[in-house]
Amino acid sequence: MKKVLFMLLTLSLTMASCSSDSVNTVESNQREASSKATSGITQGLQSIRDKVLSDMNYGGKVNYTPKEGVVFYTKSKTNIVIPPHSIQTKDGKDVDGAIVIDYIEIFNKSKMAVANKPTMGLIGGQKGLLVTGGEFYLDIRHNGEQVVIVNPIKVNISTFNSKADPTGMVLWNGDINSDENLTWIPAQPTDLIFENDGTIFGGREGSDMYDVLVNNSSNFGWCNIDRLINFPGTKTKIGVIPPAGFNHTNSSVYLAVQGEDNMLAQFDVFNSGTNTFEEHTGLVPIGLKIHVIFVAEVNGNYVYSILSTTVGNNAIYTIPAGSLITTTSYNQVEAAINALP
Repeated sequence: MKKVLFMLLTLSLTMASCSSDSVNTVESNQREASSKATSGITQGLQSIRDKVLSDMNYGGKVNYTPKEGVVFYTKSKTNIVIPPHSIQTKDGKDVDGAIVIDYIEIFNKSKMAVANKPTMGLIGGQKGLLVTGGEFYLDIRHNGEQVVIVNPIKVNISTFNSKADPTGMVLWNGDINSDENLTWIPAQPTDLIFENDGTIFGGREGSDMYDVLVNNSSNFGWCNIDRLINFPGTKTKIGVIPPAGFNHTNSSVYLAVQGEDNMLAQFDVFNSGTNTFEEHTGLVPIGLKIHVIFVAEVNGNYVYSILSTTVGNNAIYTIPAGSLITTTSYNQVEAAINALP
């Protein structure tokens, strides 16, 4: 009955597609919300990441009426269903008029690397590697202010965008620290939930959509559809030494697993004593084939290097200065990552 009622409701909604008035303020909005925190990275590195996220923003401006609601269709074939009387201003009035939607989707490791949005989940105080069915960012504003969700907003995401098996995937909230590094934390059912029974597909086997309900405004920002992945074998901790002049303030180091496109680990601990990027716990087993991806910023340009190797016990890998490639385009970085086996 719930499904039938929602379908009838959807038919009454105003249909809309993305406009050219998209406002690309995603990361700046996040920093404004936590303006008391001091960023631990350089402005140059922040700027090139902001440019990536601006280009990935599939949002736009649409008209919302409390009587009809709206369905917003993105360029990525995702749709965002905002039912009637579901969003209000901070003073409790129904939103009526133009709203600005920011919406970003990330599915593969190349975009994760250039945007610094890896798939690292935190459970029980330990970080683990996640495989994703899609990372997404959502924000909705009216007259420059974030709206208040009073009835759930529905985000329909195509399962075809990720090659990962969706079985067992759950929802996660994104948490960004002072170094602008993202960690995923399991979402509470009161915040995010798959429509119907709270599990992937909600009893609709064979569906080609993830149906995610965003229940309150605290979940504007980064969300994720993921599951933990555990590679068999003896786990070990590994580290990466960057070239001279680079550290956690102007560069990042990621770990990709050969043959896996929908996941990306990050060496998010920097040991200043040894000038080494490290991980919290042993994420990968000895003998696993991996790619170490170094991404940095110099004078507004991307600087990157990729080292393909096999995991050794407690191995420390060095990024040679001579291997660095400089480019003005993050698309070149993406292409190099996409070309990896």
